[in-house]
Formats: sequence, C-alpha cells, structure tokens
Amino acid sequence: MNKKYIKLLLVAFTVSIWGCETVDLDQTENPSTINANLLEPKYTFNYIQLQLPDFVDQTNSFTQRITRQMAMTGGNTYDNAFAPVNFNQQWSTGYNILNAIKLMEPKANQQNLNFVMGASKIIRCYVLMTFVDMYGDIPYSQALQGNANITPAFDKDSEVYASIITELDDAIAKFDLPDNPKIKIQDLYYGGLSAKWIKLANTLKLKMYNNCNLLSTLGTKNVANEINQIINSNNIINDASDDFVFKYGNSRFNPNSRHPLYNDQYERGGGSYIGNYFMWAMTTEKGATSDFTNSIQNPGDPRVNFYFYRQDADPQNEDTFTIPGRSRPENYNNISYNSFYDNTIRTCYTVSNWVAGAMPQFGYLGRDHGNNAGLPPDSDKRTVAGTYPIGGMYGGESANSVQTDGNKGKLGAGIMPIMLSSFVHFMKAELILKNIISGSAKTEFETAITHSIDKTTGLFADYPVLDQNDQDDLLAKKTKYINYVSGFFDNQTTDGKLEMVIKEFYIAAWGNGIEPYNNYRRTGYPSNFQPTLEPLPGAFYNCAYYSGNCVNNNPNAPSNVRTRKVFWAVPNNKELY
Repeated sequence: MNKKYIKLLLVAFTVSIWGCETVDLDQTENPSTINANLLEPKYTFNYIQLQLPDFVDQTNSFTQRITRQMAMTGGNTYDNAFAPVNFNQQWSTGYNILNAIKLMEPKANQQNLNFVMGASKIIRCYVLMTFVDMYGDIPYSQALQGNANITPAFDKDSEVYASIITELDDAIAKFDLPDNPKIKIQDLYYGGLSAKWIKLANTLKLKMYNNCNLLSTLGTKNVANEINQIINSNNIINDASDDFVFKYGNSRFNPNSRHPLYNDQYERGGGSYIGNYFMWAMTTEKGATSDFTNSIQNPGDPRVNFYFYRQDADPQNEDTFTIPGRSRPENYNNISYNSFYDNTIRTCYTVSNWVAGAMPQFGYLGRDHGNNAGLPPDSDKRTVAGTYPIGGMYGGESANSVQTDGNKGKLGAGIMPIMLSSFVHFMKAELILKNIISGSAKTEFETAITHSIDKTTGLFADYPVLDQNDQDDLLAKKTKYINYVSGFFDNQTTDGKLEMVIKEFYIAAWGNGIEPYNNYRRTGYPSNFQPTLEPLPGAFYNCAYYSGNCVNNNPNAPSNVRTRKVFWAVPNNKELY
C-alpha cells in the first residue's frame, strides 16, 4: 500500500480516537492518550481537505432533501422524515475536521506552515458556519477540550457567527507570514495560491453577512457597512476561475475516489431519487414543452441535459409499481404551488413533467416530496444525475440503464460545488434589490446565470463530444434562455424579482443543499415548493435536529426540536412548508 495512503489512514484513526464518543462536537468521551506528535501537519492537512467534501455531502443528505433537489423519502411527513440519528455522521465528520486542525496547530506553527494553517482555519470556519446555519446554538467556547470538559455549554448562535468573522480575519493574516519552503504541501483546491484562499475567506464573510441581511448588526459590526466594504474591496470569488470546489477522481477501488452520488446511482439498485419538483422547475415550470418551445419563446434551460440523464425516456411505459395509479392529491391542486411563470401550469405529480401535450420522451422520473412508499422495480427507470456535477452521463445521449457497475459517463470524476462565482452574483443581486449595495440587480442576475451555465456545460473539455451544430445550438439556447428570464425579470415587482433571483440560485446550486436551505429560511423563496403528499406534514425544519450522539451525551444540549429558528432567520411573514 502507498506510504502516503497509510499515513492518511493513521491521521484518520488518530483523530477519530482522540475525539471518540462516535465523535461529537462537544467531545464527551475523549481518552486524550494519543500523542498529538503523531499528526504530521502536511499529512493532516491532506486529511482535512479530503474530509471537507464528505462533510458537504453529509450536509447535502438533509439540505438537498428538505429543499426538494433530492426526494425526501425517509418519511411521508416532517414528523417522521428525519431523526437525530440521521445527523450523527455529519456532526462527527465536522468535529473530526475541527479536532484535526486543533491537534496539528502547535506543530504547524512550530514548522512555520502558515499557509497550511491559513487554509485549514478557513475550512474550520466553513464547518462552523454550516453547523450554526443548520443547528443554531452549538458548543464553541468550551468545545474541543477533551476530558477537561466533556459537557461543554452551547454558545448562542449569533455570538458564534460573530466569532467566525474574527477567525476568518485571523486566517487571512496567516497568509502574510513567511512559510517554510522546505516542507512541501499539497493544496487540493487552489494549488498553493494564497490569493485564492483569501478570496474564499472574504466570500465566506459575505455569505454570512448576506444571511444576516435582515439584521442591522452582527456582534459589534454593522451588517450593511461590512457588506459594502467586502463588495468594494472586490477581493472575492467573482470569477469561475476562483470557484471553491473539490474535484473527484474516477477510481472505483483502492480508494474509491468518485463523486458520492455517482457511487449511489451508477452501480446497481438505482440509488437515491431526484426530487420531481427540481426537475419540474427546470423542464416545465417556465412553460417549455417537448421541443423546449412555447408561445412566449422559452427555449428551455440549457443545463437540463447536463444535470439529468433519463434511463427510461417513456413514462407511459412504466408499470403500476413504478407509477401507482392513485389520483392527484387534493392539496396539489392549490394554485399557490403552480408555476411562477405561468399559473396555469400545475405543480408536478408522480413524474416531474408528464403533462398533456408533452412528447413521451420528455418525461423525467423522480419522486414527490415525502413519498416514502416501498421501492418498486424501477432502478433502471429513474432519472439520475448527469454530467454536472457528478461526472455521469450526458442527457442528450440515448436512454439506457446505467446500473452497470460504474462504467458510464465520466466515471464519477465530478466536483463538489462548495462556493461558486454564480452564488456570489446571486447574493449581489439580492443585496441590490434590498437596497444594501448599489448596482444593477438585473446585471448581477444575468451574470450569475451565465456563470452557472458556463460552469455546467464546460465542466469537461472532452465530454460530451458535441459537433459544431450542437455547439451552436447550445450557445443559441443559452442566449435565448437568459433573454427569456431577463425579460420576465423586467416585468416583476421587487418581491417578484427577488423570488426569481432565489429560484435561479436554487437551480444553479445543484449539488449543494446548504445555500438553498439558507435562502429559503431567509426569504421564503421559492414560494411554490411542491408540498408533501400528506396534506398535514407537521412543522417545517427551521433547523436540523442535533445529532443523537450529541443530545444523548451532553445534558447542556438545547431542546432538540425542529421549530427552533437560527438567529438570522427572523420572522418574514412567510409560512415555510
């Protein structure tokens, strides 16, 4: 076995043992007998970088399902869809990252590995802000102390957020210090370029302040002033070349380096269902029919064939086990769930866009929100994720099963989109509409969509192979799509424009669930999410449940209810569902 791989395994073992308790942020069982000198910083840094996409993926497991990117199939109501145990893995992975950074810091400082510490501290801040965004109050000031404090208090979420801002400034300062040229490190994200890490840190501050844009202050800082200072500095992720993504490999074994959703959907068994609503929002809501045209000249979203691959292109051919012969739920007939663009288009049901007049090959088979029915024999019928972001099949190719042991498309060599330039331009559009910064919301809106389309269609230079006519058609569709949504944008009220910004952000965030989850709780948009099949699902998840391991071992844990609101999600008079 490769020596480097063995050392990474040793780091993982050391960190997990050091933070035992199956591992919780409050570190309730910590034997503290492991020698921290075992953690050589250059290898620990690799471990931290490799753990981050796992943390994001585990965050997606909840956030993508609650926001309908993926289907919520764990229960038919919010009361039974998730349980505290479902959050153990994400909580533990995040804690392992935080613990590894703490353990390596003394030795890294001793070796003058300031780049390693600067980048690691930014990753630490990303983990902490995600914890706050998901859970609210978390152990912070008393956390990571091992046996010295096995039941740390939970700090107020707003205070932790303010402290993270300070930590990001401290991380940026690390890059100004001289680094040790004798120790070679591997930067899996930015190739050792400090300037790009600094842009990321500033962008994360912008993200946090944008989450707080309904508040006047965060700690002692004026939110609007801080946002303007960040925007005016122009040292943020404005261009796709600065995107913060993890790039997966195509190895199936020893180790499996592929995108986790590719592992899930391209082996055997079909994998997780994509949310019907998400596919409907891209293929039907704007009025597109089978040939992507309609009376208002919507050419269709050019990302569709890159986002989705249909294993079975004919929904009329599905058996009754795959598409049960039940009538449309009455609550699905509420017009508030209909298309934002054309209120005569009803929300999807059973198949994302099987509507009268559509051609058979236009159907996309996912699952409705809260459909926890047993699994039918549809593993080779479900629509699966495509080229973007998981490195799967291109949707323009002929429909065939991909339940073939992972040998289709780009073999899983996709990306985990953590922070993209498109996200930043959507944030700017929102801030302009809220009169927090100056500028043209329409320009930022168009730029965000352009960056998203270019990122999606250009992820791989060699796949899909498109002839010149196909390339010309793709470019024309991109232009027409942007002109279409931009024209619709012009005719909206300020609230309508904001909803369009948040909805297009939602679409562009495919593969990232935390941003849509935050946006929904902050704005109430999209306002036409597909409801659960059950008409009375119970209260929405204003926050996630704390990890079962956490609440079972720390008596200081707050009441573990999903109705708690994160401090920045102030009442907005919109009912979340």
